[in-house]
Amino acid sequence: MAKNEVVPQINEVNRITGGTELRGTLITVSDIRIDGFFEGKIQSKGKVVIGENAQFIGDLFCGSADIWGKMEGNLVTGNMAGFKSKAHFNGALQCQRIFIEDGALFTGTCRMITEDDYNQMVEKYNSSAKSQK
Repeated sequence: MAKNEVVPQINEVNRITGGTELRGTLITVSDIRIDGFFEGKIQSKGKVVIGENAQFIGDLFCGSADIWGKMEGNLVTGNMAGFKSKAHFNGALQCQRIFIEDGALFTGTCRMITEDDYNQMVEKYNSSAKSQK
């Protein structure tokens, strides 16, 4: 492990609560739970949960995701993407594994990727974000 690498602690969760609206870019190594509204880009090494009453619009790169609410945009996971029974997804998904519960609405595309594919996409995303600064 590199000296400057941050290791997330158990129970470290970023949270965007109901009634909160946030627009922008969020980069973290920890898990995230969204129960409000988020528009923009999120990159997390952890798990991202979009709650039942939440809405996410934008690009999401994460280790894994559980979608309970509404998401529109691009979802790229290094492992699992799960869509719960009340989920509404409209966009492009790239993941290693997927599950869609009965009742979930999935509109868009799905591409199965490898861990190497995911790492390359994150690297490309990071380099393009740095060049835009």
